[in-house]
Amino acid sequence: MRIYEDLRAVQTRVTVIQYVAVALVAFLMIAFWHLQVVRGRYYRNLAENNRRRNVPIAAPRGILRDRNAAILVDNRPSFNVVLSPEQTLNLDRTIGKLSHLLQIGEAPIREKLPRRGAPPRDIVVKADASRADVAAIEARRLEFPEMAIHVVPLRSYPLGAAAAHVLGYVGEIRGDQLQRANYHGATAGDIVGQFGIEERYNSELMGKDGLRVVIVNSRGAEVGEDKELSSAPAVGPSVTLTLDAGLQSVLERAFAGRSGAAVAIDPNNGEILAMTSVPAFNPNDFAVGIDAAGFRRLQNDPEKPFVNRVTQGIYPPGSTFKLATAIAALEERVITPETRIHCSGIYEKYGRVYHCHELGPHGSVNIEQAITASCNVFFYEVGVRLEIDRLARYAKMLGLGIPTGIDLPSEAAGVMPSREWKRERRGEDWYPGETPMVAIGQLSTVTAMQLARVVAAAATGKRVTPHLVKSVGGKNVPVTSPLDLGFRPETLQVVHRGMRGVTSPGGTGWRAGLPGVPVCGKTGTAQVVGKARLAKDSSADVQPHGWFIGFAPAENPTIAVAILVEHAGGGGKAAAPIAQQLFAHYLGVKLPPAPGAPVPVVPEPAEAEPAPTAAPTPAVIAGTAP
Repeated sequence: MRIYEDLRAVQTRVTVIQYVAVALVAFLMIAFWHLQVVRGRYYRNLAENNRRRNVPIAAPRGILRDRNAAILVDNRPSFNVVLSPEQTLNLDRTIGKLSHLLQIGEAPIREKLPRRGAPPRDIVVKADASRADVAAIEARRLEFPEMAIHVVPLRSYPLGAAAAHVLGYVGEIRGDQLQRANYHGATAGDIVGQFGIEERYNSELMGKDGLRVVIVNSRGAEVGEDKELSSAPAVGPSVTLTLDAGLQSVLERAFAGRSGAAVAIDPNNGEILAMTSVPAFNPNDFAVGIDAAGFRRLQNDPEKPFVNRVTQGIYPPGSTFKLATAIAALEERVITPETRIHCSGIYEKYGRVYHCHELGPHGSVNIEQAITASCNVFFYEVGVRLEIDRLARYAKMLGLGIPTGIDLPSEAAGVMPSREWKRERRGEDWYPGETPMVAIGQLSTVTAMQLARVVAAAATGKRVTPHLVKSVGGKNVPVTSPLDLGFRPETLQVVHRGMRGVTSPGGTGWRAGLPGVPVCGKTGTAQVVGKARLAKDSSADVQPHGWFIGFAPAENPTIAVAILVEHAGGGGKAAAPIAQQLFAHYLGVKLPPAPGAPVPVVPEPAEAEPAPTAAPTPAVIAGTAP
């Protein structure tokens, strides 16, 4: 009996073991089936990836050319030392050795590592590495299988700091830019446009990245390439700008050693021929990757090199505004070309005394003579007859107080005062005593780009939209057609005659004149401080800014300019000679090697002394660095 019970117990255990064995075999068969059939493709891909590595190939950005096909921005090949952090067994050791090998600190390398939880990605340890760096890495391939040398296109700016605010610069994309339309398709780590044309036309300039699929061994070292899966990058399309490289060079040389803004445009279609903002920065510093300290120095520089003074710098227009006042007065018929107003040197109205400049009195003058002599008293009276709302309407018609629409980012609008503007901004009524000051260019603020559009409208009677890009990839970019402002021809003729007097011997802008070619112009002074303070403080930073705006030839204008030299005093002294050089180069006029200065009949005037007013002095420069 005992033996029988023991036998049954053994048989039960054997049966259990058999069932367990069958279950285990069945489980293993199901698991193998799942791994090999259901998840087979997934694990095959993992196995392939263990021996293949995808290396992106950056696409060169499109080349920027001037209107005559001269290269303004190009690409050059460079070497990047790249680290794959997820493929290193000891990241700290690798960073330490790389720091010593490439002679860079560990901190800059660690700053580039992906944050915890972020998707793994390769990082550029050293951009634009030297041939010695490349040789050092290649010689240690087995020691550093996680390292690679990538040949990448590096942006090159042959002009250096010249036209930097127009062309812009490139840099690694920021997190806040990933959702913007002109960065569509870009991913973390991509090099994109960060300023100027590079930013505005980033999506057009970007090419399509390629892919190099390399085969690696068990240590991660590259042993071959899968040609079938690899693809070549597509170069971005070339962009042709309206700039004239020769004229740009003349402008940069003429501005050497001075700060300010200048722009030259075609008054018939708004094409920008040359443009500079000084001081500037060198875009090549950003192409290779500027360090944080260097970027902060530029950002904190009191001279504000990141501010594009042509489109973002706002200044009082001074007497250049008198062109708008003259056109408004003639069009509204508050005066005729024969109207004469007596200038005794002072103008009394609304219980205030307004002064002409110190070279007054001018006696009895008409509108042509008032433009030529820049007579404040004449324009005080004209402003009173127009009243502020009509004056503001014509100023805005000419393009003041509103952005020009130029194809550059972050344009300032300036300020054109009016009853409505003062009521909305300050909750106050307009004082009639403020109108005479607006009529001579006080209380308002403008950009150089706006004044270029104003003088172009004075030249042709049409308001143009300034633009910098002619074509992308060989296809013309649509532009806004000039807007006919409907001015009477006789109005423009009178204004032109007054402006020709400005650039003639004895005019305030005679230094802009050309031999044999009639030039129209207007000078102006943008006051930084009141005259009382200026009399006590002769330091350079309180000196007025000098304006010159004009066009040439007078009868059939093909170039218009707006030039501002900061802290230069009157516009005729510093700004007009720059305009002369631009006119001469563009029109092919040869200037005498040492031009003799004609003796002015009327010396260059300073601008009027501002009367006491409730309005604060406008800021000279507004706008923030990127």
